[in-house]
Amino acid sequence: MGYGKFFYEDFFRENAGKLVRVEMTDGDVLEGKLDSHISALDNEPDPESILIENVATIELYTHEIHRIEVLE
Repeated sequence: MGYGKFFYEDFFRENAGKLVRVEMTDGDVLEGKLDSHISALDNEPDPESILIENVATIELYTHEIHRIEVLE
């Protein structure tokens, strides 16, 4: 999803535990299991983020995500 206002909390609720592919604004592409959503209020001083599990757990700030899609 790379258009308009995207609600990651809703996306997480609907797709938790599923395999996702994330394209970042810098061109990096990551795949892993959607593990968690952290709101900006709970992540202070950092922004809203999601966590995906691959070999390790990776935190991705949502403002750096260009596109995200469910693979399974």
